[in-house]
Amino acid sequence: MHFSEFALASTEQRLINYAVDSIIYFGFVIFFMVAVRYISKIEELSFLSGLLISEDPNYLRTILFGIITTTIFYSFLEFLLKGKTIGKLLTNTRAVTIENEIMDFKTVLLRSMCRRIPFDSFSFVGEISRGWHDKISKTKVIFEKK
Repeated sequence: MHFSEFALASTEQRLINYAVDSIIYFGFVIFFMVAVRYISKIEELSFLSGLLISEDPNYLRTILFGIITTTIFYSFLEFLLKGKTIGKLLTNTRAVTIENEIMDFKTVLLRSMCRRIPFDSFSFVGEISRGWHDKISKTKVIFEKK
């Protein structure tokens, strides 16, 4: 599938995508943590929930958890939905390669991992709406006009 006739998504569309996807992501994290706690109690694997949920603040564990869950969340959605997330579905936008093709899994994974670069969420604000996770993974987000 080729997407050469579409324009880049606007900064406003990207901001809506980010806001919607962040809300959905936090719901995913809550569901994931509840599921892990439930499974660990049933299977008597208390160490499993202890790795993720602890009263003792461990910032390295928190950062690692965030990297893993955002990578899983965005990779899963953008690969299965061919460049879309829930936010992108609402704004009629899609992530594609700079060659205007559907992304392969390797590209989706790199794009998802790059989202965890500090301040990446602010990097797409400007004249041309392409963030670091777009530039590094050689992707862009386009607006699919109906």
